[in-house]
Amino acid sequence: MKISIVTPCWNSEATVLRTLDSIKNQTHHSIEWIIIDNLSSDNTLNLVRDNYLVTNQRELKIISEKDEGISDAFNKGIQVATGQVIGILNSDDAYCSSEILGKVLEEFSDPTVGFVHGDMVFIDEDFGTNRRAPLICPVDYAMPYNHPTMFLSKELYNRIGLFDLNYRLAMDFELVLRMYDSPNQCREKGVYLKEVFVEMYAGGVSDKLEMRSIDEVEKALRQYGFWSNEAARNQSLR
Repeated sequence: MKISIVTPCWNSEATVLRTLDSIKNQTHHSIEWIIIDNLSSDNTLNLVRDNYLVTNQRELKIISEKDEGISDAFNKGIQVATGQVIGILNSDDAYCSSEILGKVLEEFSDPTVGFVHGDMVFIDEDFGTNRRAPLICPVDYAMPYNHPTMFLSKELYNRIGLFDLNYRLAMDFELVLRMYDSPNQCREKGVYLKEVFVEMYAGGVSDKLEMRSIDEVEKALRQYGFWSNEAARNQSLR
């Protein structure tokens, strides 16, 4: 089974080799790595081309052109992906072990599985590093999953659609809401593996624009009819 990994990037020469090594070292061989580059002006793409070994099973696709934000970059990668399973790994993050992709794909041997997810380590030099398990909570409380650890089947994207370009920060939350019939009921079959999938580093766009992200979460909850007094309380606590 082939897995496609989508990596949006822009001027990522300081971190992209960390991401590259974590993909290159995977024990699962059938990997399609898709770089969506927002016209980097540094050495990012040269580092990728020089250090990623392409074989008949390890494919590399690079799309370098102006995008309309992170949602657009995600969508470009998903649209060209040929793997049955798709993961998204940003250009400053990394998989925690060489076994992760193989373990994820084992779960997709069950054709009813729509997504697989796990834990992540959040690395923050200012406030400390911590392991984050998914909340697996109602969606009107918070995002139930760690999006950097989520792998979706291509078939699931075909059914629920791509990321909404109207969301600049909470696009992952809005996508997840499309999988829910109510705040407590996900209609898609997900599998949680209790192990660390991804090392995520602090300093992303959502960290810097937290209030705007909160506003987008409220917008998505209202859009899908999940806004309530309880949701408003949870948002105010956030």
